[in-house]
Amino acid sequence: MGKAANKHFSSSPILLLSYPRSGSSWAGKILATSSQLAYVREPVTQPYLKRYSGERPVFMLNDSHADAAVYTRLANEAFSGVPSLHKGVVDNKRDFLPYSKTKPKKLLIKEVNPGAARFYCTHYDLSLLLLLRHPAAVALSFYEMGWLNKHGKLLKEDTQLDEWGRFGKLYGMFMADAVEVASRYQQSKIIRYEQLVNAPEQEFSDIFKHCNIDTPDYFDSVIEKYCHAKNDVSSGYQTQRDSKLTSEKWKNKLNAEQLASLRKGFLESKLEFYQDPSDWMV
Repeated sequence: MGKAANKHFSSSPILLLSYPRSGSSWAGKILATSSQLAYVREPVTQPYLKRYSGERPVFMLNDSHADAAVYTRLANEAFSGVPSLHKGVVDNKRDFLPYSKTKPKKLLIKEVNPGAARFYCTHYDLSLLLLLRHPAAVALSFYEMGWLNKHGKLLKEDTQLDEWGRFGKLYGMFMADAVEVASRYQQSKIIRYEQLVNAPEQEFSDIFKHCNIDTPDYFDSVIEKYCHAKNDVSSGYQTQRDSKLTSEKWKNKLNAEQLASLRKGFLESKLEFYQDPSDWMV
């Protein structure tokens, strides 16, 4: 089935890459409304974590990493268009049916390990969409999911930073490396989540154009459904939302001490985005 499915897809897949909890599921779902795209969600990360007992979703992938062979094999399958059997990865199974006579689609792959950006851009012919989000919004989401403290242990160096500061530094370090990769890779576009939610029609139209994909005919209703919904988003996984409201939630939920610590750690990184004091309400 995998070999047959490969023929359904045109060359140069699109990779939507972000830090976990940065809005990539939401952005991916909107992009996936195009009939020209076949969408898969974390075809590397999900089986890596659950089937192969990978320790963490975010890490610097290199040839010496203990799990490099497993990660590479999963990535080879994903970028070849082999359908993943892992639950929830394939968005529309019909896109992967063998012997389909439909016009070849372009693969849209959503992944959440920015530490693998260099690996992806070195090993595959792809178009990279690198999604950034304010570190405070990402940190709040990690905190609400109960992941903040555990994730902070990725920072091995001796530091006086608390869990918020450690997260800020980690986010900045990983995303700075991914931004450097994107800036040197010709087929790339850096996207800020805040710009997407403030002007979704224009920003998503620009992304479609960048990827040489037609904007869906019913695009107005897509934006209404995914950007202006009034759904409860307490579980943190809904893609239909009031996107602008959720993007600013950190401003009301994080206290001054948490923000100061997060910003202190973040400013120790070299990420060029979110550096201005006004980005932090200072």
